[in-house]
Amino acid sequence: MNEQNSTSERIIKAFIELFRDYGYKGATTRAIAERAGVNEVTIFRHFGNKKGIMDAAIQSISYSPFLEKIISEDMIWDLEHDLWKIADSYHKDMEKIEDIVLLGFQEAQLFPELNEAILQIPKQLKANLVSYFTEMKRRGKLIDTDIEFQAMNFIWINFGYFLSKSRFGEKVISNSRNDFLKHSIQLFARGLTP
Repeated sequence: MNEQNSTSERIIKAFIELFRDYGYKGATTRAIAERAGVNEVTIFRHFGNKKGIMDAAIQSISYSPFLEKIISEDMIWDLEHDLWKIADSYHKDMEKIEDIVLLGFQEAQLFPELNEAILQIPKQLKANLVSYFTEMKRRGKLIDTDIEFQAMNFIWINFGYFLSKSRFGEKVISNSRNDFLKHSIQLFARGLTP
């Protein structure tokens, strides 16, 4: 089983490297197999097709599993503290994969299967945040509001900041990430706290 996981991990790693270098179209199963040091048939046995590799690669870099862990282990059920922890780790994670995210958006317009896979990321994040906000509401620590909208607002605030910094650097806002987190989370938490 370890050898199978190792092979799958090598294939996923090869896909990510090729995607970074050549885009989705250039990450052919033949090139992936060559880079991973496996037979092309091995790829199909492990993942079925290129879309299967892409789905596994996106899951391997997705923030959602980390968010689930943070919510289950690190929350103290104080909205401002918890949202800071969630947002700070989100931005650290996004910085590591910035090039993949930006290329993914660019390429998603050309490949519907890539667009569909990318769509799962905000859906997973929303589900995790809805779960957190629902628990906060149950504990009486959140106003009566549409939780799904608030989850999306939180995602949009943070993703918007990420995109702005990635695309324009400090030309739009020169403040640090910590300043952004301090002011945006403080305002967001105050708006939702009873």
